[in-house]
Amino acid sequence: MDTGRPTPTRLPDLWPPVTTATPDKVVFVESAMSVITDEARASTDGLETGGILLGHAEANTVIIRHAGGPGPGAVRRPDFFQRDLQLAQSLADRAFALDHSVWVGEWHTHIHAPPRPSITDLLTYRTLLSDTELAFDYFVAIILADDTNGWLSPRLTVWMIISTHPGSIRARRVPTSEVKDR
Repeated sequence: MDTGRPTPTRLPDLWPPVTTATPDKVVFVESAMSVITDEARASTDGLETGGILLGHAEANTVIIRHAGGPGPGAVRRPDFFQRDLQLAQSLADRAFALDHSVWVGEWHTHIHAPPRPSITDLLTYRTLLSDTELAFDYFVAIILADDTNGWLSPRLTVWMIISTHPGSIRARRVPTSEVKDR
C-alpha cells in the first residue's frame, strides 16, 4: 500500500544544504542541546544512545536547531548505537515544515570511552559522505562521554567530518560552541 510518504531509505527531508566551504563553528539552539544532554543521561544503563541533528549552515557556522532521541526502534548496545529511522524521518518532516531545517549530523554517546569517533563511527561517516544521493559536503558528529560524575554532566565533543577525496574522510574537532535561545 502506497502511503505517499518517502521510503525509509530515501529521507528527502534529511538532505543537507549545499555549501561551498566547510563550517568551522557549531552553535546549538538551547532546546536542541537540552534534548542531547537529557537523552545522553539514559546511558547510565550502560548502553549507547543518540539521535539525529537538524539545522542549517550560515556562512562558517552550522546552527543545530533540533535534536532527536534514539526512538523506540533504536539499537542500543554497550559499543554501538543505531537510531530509529522512522522517528528520525518524523522529526525531519516536522523540522523542515517548521523552519526548513535539514539533516546536518548525528549525536551519540560512548560508554567508558573517549568522546572521539571510533572506527565504526568513521566507517559510518565515510559511507554517508560517499552517498551521492545524500550529497553531504560535511557531517556534524557530536559524541558524549561520561565524566567523573557519571552521566550527570557528560563531556560533549563536536566533530566536523569532511571527505578529503572519494573514499577518504577527515575528522576535525570543533571547539565546543555556544548555546543560543532561538
